[in-house]
Order: sequence, then C-alpha cells, then structure tokens
Amino acid sequence: MKILITNPLLRKTFDLINILNKMVNDYDLIYAGSESMSKIKFVYGNVNVHKLSKDNFEVDLHRISQIYINEVIIYMPIEEDTTIDFYNYINKFGERNFKYKLPPISKYHLSRDKNELNMFCETHDIPCPKYYSERDIKQNNYILPLILKPINGSGSKGIRYMFANNDLVVDSINFEMNFIQELLDNPKDIQAGFFLCDKGSIVSFYSHQRLRTFPEQGGVSVFSKSDLNLEIRAAGKDVVKKLNWSGFIMIEFLKCSITGKYKLIEINPRLWGSIMLSEFCGANFINGYIKLCLNKQIENSTIKEIQYIRWVFPYDILYFIKNPQNPLTFFKKNDNTCYINFSYTNYLASFKFICLTYFNLKKMKQIFYG
Repeated sequence: MKILITNPLLRKTFDLINILNKMVNDYDLIYAGSESMSKIKFVYGNVNVHKLSKDNFEVDLHRISQIYINEVIIYMPIEEDTTIDFYNYINKFGERNFKYKLPPISKYHLSRDKNELNMFCETHDIPCPKYYSERDIKQNNYILPLILKPINGSGSKGIRYMFANNDLVVDSINFEMNFIQELLDNPKDIQAGFFLCDKGSIVSFYSHQRLRTFPEQGGVSVFSKSDLNLEIRAAGKDVVKKLNWSGFIMIEFLKCSITGKYKLIEINPRLWGSIMLSEFCGANFINGYIKLCLNKQIENSTIKEIQYIRWVFPYDILYFIKNPQNPLTFFKKNDNTCYINFSYTNYLASFKFICLTYFNLKKMKQIFYG
C-alpha cells in the first residue's frame, strides 16, 4: 500500500504527513506536486518524490500509477483543484490501482459553489441564511444587514459586510462571481462540524469552536477547542445523507438567535487546516479514511472533548503583538493543546518547513495584507 500526498508544501499537508509518519513507514508515502523536488526533499528527506503538475496532470498521474503498479495507491483529497483533476483522470482512465473515498462529482462541485449550495439547502429544507438574487437586490427586495461572498473560495478573502444601503453599491457587484445572503446577528460565532463519511453515513465526527481568529473580523482560526456538539452532528447528518457524501467534509454553521436552529454557512470538501485536531482529540480521521479505502472495519473512537489547537506561528504571535498581555501566560505550552506545524514532529523538521514556506515575499504579503 502507498499513500499519494499531493501539494506537499502546504502547511496542512505538513501536519498530515507528520500524522501519517506515526502510522506507516515513510517509504509508503508518495510525494507528488508541482513544487521543486529539491525543496520537497529538503523538508522531508530522501523520499518518493514525483512531479504532478496542473498542465500535465494526466500524464504525471499515469506515470505514478505505472511506477507503483503492484501497489494499491490511496488518494488523499488535500486541495479542491487537485481533486477535480483527479476526478477527471478517474472518469477518463478508470480507477486503475487508486483507492479513494469521494462523493459523486456533481455533489463535489455543488459543495464548492456557495450559490448552488445555498439553493440546494433551500430546496431540501436544510436551514441556511436567506439568499438574495441579483433581481432581489436591484428591486430592493432585501432586508439589511447582508453579507457578500465569492461563489467559489474559502476563508475571509472577498467577503464584504453591508449594514446600510450606502454599503450596497449594486454596480460594483459582479453577480457571476459573488452572491449575497442575510447576515445573521452573530457572524463571529461560527461552529464547525467535521465528518468522515461513507455513502451518506457518518463514520466519525467531532466539532470545534473558534476561540480566536486573525484578523479578528472574519480571519483564519488560530485557536480552537474541540467538543461534541450533537446539534451540529444532527444537522450535518441530514446534509451528509442528502449529498450521499463519502470521505472528508467540514460543514460550518451559525446558530440563528431567532429560530434557535443551526444554519449551514459553508462546506469545505477536502482536508481542512486544523486536521491535526482530529488525531489529537481521538476522532482518528486519517486512519479511518485509509481503512475505508481498504474496506477494513473501523473501530469506534473515544472522542476527547476540550482539546485545543493553536496556530502560534505566525498568527498567534501577530495577535499577541496587537493585543499585548503576559507572555508567560499567553504562550504557555499545554498538554491538552496541539500546535500547527509543531506537534507530531520535531523542531528541526518544523524549522526547515517554516523557513522554506513562510519566509518569502509572497507569503509575507499574504500574512500581513490578506
């Protein structure tokens, strides 16, 4: 058995690899990406590195399949664009020696398109914020406040909040690239449910609460706490079933203060940045995914609640600079906390990865300017 690791120099992939190295031998991992092979080897050592470029994806993936033709190759869905390329390859050439857990491709596309997803939820009676069409906006058929989001994409990039009519400049809105929803009264209180699924059924689940983001308004999660929110599980169960989902899925919810129901905000159909927490809290998503691909039985997991995950470098450090406090308390290392890019590995490996991937002009601009 081999495990195909695409996009190996992403920070979430670094955490995934460190988790996998606790389960399998390093030579069981296939590192495949468009990045420089020398850079990959600098971080991970003398490993199985192969080119997997966007422009030559089919040929590159076919070559990998041939090199390991006598092995089962498990595909890990790390990034959405790569997974779409993988879908296209399988549709054209068949599964070959690849094993994977993914939903039907139509549902995968649906989950990525926030506009289509919102309409799907309204059609299937899944609670979600009210959607306003271009026609609604132009005819003033809406109730403030509103939120504008890119149809595709994740994170806070491109999001705009509109609290007054002056904020809503219709001529500046590209309705082909963005869509508009009602803004719930507690936009910061996003809670996420994480699901490992098989053919519309939940195999494993945990949830987490965001405790700190950077920037504070709509930024990335830098400090979160795991829990077992059964309301979110129940809400997610209905979504997973109606999408006939297999594999990983992260569903974000906001609780409506008027109805008391959790409303679906967004879906991430691939590995998320805090995937390490699934291992740390005992949900064991990575091992469970591998077993699902191999049709092996998965043991029931004992989920540990109140486990934390922190992204200390660089975002928690930036938060500390902006909000000074006692550093001994703020940066105190806790046994019930896992640390992005540091836990499940050693400091030398973390140092090499951070030096290679963070200290460049493009990344610095992204960190400081979004």
